[in-house]
Amino acid sequence: MTDVPEGFEPIGGEGAFVQHVGPVLGRDGVVGLRIDERHLNSFGKAQGGLLATLVDFAIGHAVRRASDDGIAAATVSLTTDFLGAVEAGDWVTAHTRIERLGGRLAFVDCSVRCEEREVVRGRAVFAVLS
Repeated sequence: MTDVPEGFEPIGGEGAFVQHVGPVLGRDGVVGLRIDERHLNSFGKAQGGLLATLVDFAIGHAVRRASDDGIAAATVSLTTDFLGAVEAGDWVTAHTRIERLGGRLAFVDCSVRCEEREVVRGRAVFAVLS
């Protein structure tokens, strides 16, 4: 991999769809992705669906990391607010904060950043399946 910030490594077990849009990389619980031409919409900006996918994946990854046994979880609700545009070549990172991880539900916030600028804010509820 070229042009990846130091310390970011491939995240295993991400599934075929995330592999298709990736590579999605991780470092210390932060998820990163380099935006390339295939991620762009007709306006030349990163597609909103791609950024929502990054939020969804990062939150699920955080829930799994929060458990010693790598619990299974599925998205119940996902809200995304798009705050700024992302260009080809940009490195974006998803930073998560687990608000509550209970027996059946997890509530998690996510901030996707391009450099220091927040470009997407997301919040999700995940069902804890195991």
